[in-house]
Amino acid sequence: MVKKIQAKNDILDTLIQKIPNLVNVTGGLGISYGKDRKFFPIALRSASHLRIEKEGNVYWVPFQIDPKTVIVCGIKSEEVPQNEKRLIEGLITEIKFEYFLKEQIGKFNDPKSKFLKTILETSEIPDFDLAIEKGDLLGINLRSPQAVILVDIPGFFKELHQKNQDKSPNDMILGITKGCGRVVKSINVGFKNYEQNIVGCINPDRFVVLKWANGDVNTLNTVKYFKEKGEYIRKIVQKETGFEATIGVGQYYPGLAGLKKSYYDSVNALELGKKIWGPGKTYHITDIGMFVSLSDTMSHEQKAELAHQILGNILTDKDLYKTVKIFLESDMNLTDAAKKLHLHRNTLIYRLDKISKEHNLNPRVFSDAVQIKLGLMLYGKGSSACKTGQSK
Repeated sequence: MVKKIQAKNDILDTLIQKIPNLVNVTGGLGISYGKDRKFFPIALRSASHLRIEKEGNVYWVPFQIDPKTVIVCGIKSEEVPQNEKRLIEGLITEIKFEYFLKEQIGKFNDPKSKFLKTILETSEIPDFDLAIEKGDLLGINLRSPQAVILVDIPGFFKELHQKNQDKSPNDMILGITKGCGRVVKSINVGFKNYEQNIVGCINPDRFVVLKWANGDVNTLNTVKYFKEKGEYIRKIVQKETGFEATIGVGQYYPGLAGLKKSYYDSVNALELGKKIWGPGKTYHITDIGMFVSLSDTMSHEQKAELAHQILGNILTDKDLYKTVKIFLESDMNLTDAAKKLHLHRNTLIYRLDKISKEHNLNPRVFSDAVQIKLGLMLYGKGSSACKTGQSK
């Protein structure tokens, strides 16, 4: 009862702040809220018939908060306040949804989803053997090489809440759980329910897939493989929910620490991908490239490690390293760089083309050159390994 009253008070406080021409707010009995409690017969009539009533230049508009609760807003207006009515309806829906999340969020997740959230986002299970053991009890196989694919479906959870908000609290939780379960099932069915692919709902609007590497953990092959699977999941989810989904794909790393790292790869890929190129697409962490420097959640060491994965032998081949470094320092001017490197212009072009072909980053294209430059800088900060290359 206390929680219900608090939720209603939050709604009242918000309406008072957001609706400038609000004259008064009453309950279903027509008695106003606040210290100065007055009885408004017209508000009672509005609540009883659930219709707009007018008295003078004040319109009394009823709103159904839940099956047993009605509030009536007195709004000063020259005509029926349709804009205010829509705004109040939106505010009430938003507050109810936020309140629901705050109080009930932990109840809709199934045991598998809760376990996935625990191993990916917390340190409650520090040992991989223990994680495997606990996973076995839930039918979760963590023994195979798996990378994390994150699925973002903005608005999906809120729609489930709205569809079920007129039900009892328990039935509402059940309805939302079933809705999330349908998404999990559709992804599982898409992969023929293979046990080494693990799917769960870990946050509102967010699902996670531990995707089996199919036995191949070669870096170049797995990037393509997991990105293709991420795009496949995106299409499945959009067909199932009708919502536009965005996918973040992490790199594969071994062990429990590697699984967590893959998860945060997927988070960064998703969030930065949406910011840079927009929602509704599939982003692998290597697609983000060195724009990952914009992330506040990754350490310099993690960014340096990603720089090494993306730049590869640019960092270990002294000729390629010196070539691209001098080329960028020469403001991407071929003639100036060739002179400084004591190379024929065609030799310089050959080396730059080699970099472009092997790393899918063209030093002669400004946006790619920026990423290469950031990668060199980040790798230099995060690792001593490249300092040898820099001194050559």
